Amino acid sequence: MMRKLSKDETITYARKYGLVPAKIRGKDVVQLIKKEDKKFEKISWDEFFEILAKKRLSAYISKNGYMKIMGDDVYE
Repeated sequence: MMRKLSKDETITYARKYGLVPAKIRGKDVVQLIKKEDKKFEKISWDEFFEILAKKRLSAYISKNGYMKIMGDDVYE
């Protein structure tokens, strides 16, 4: 089961795992990435959370530390 993360928890876990917020160039698709990739452009945390809110998405984490972006209401 996945647990929905708050903004602060998302940032904390992302930093713990070496992840940064990014979006696909030219699109409104966000992801947390570890490696540089020319397909992605790094963005601010503010922009990351704005896009998530607009799309009604949130970051979730599993018991084993796997992070995933899913619909806001997946486990509610």
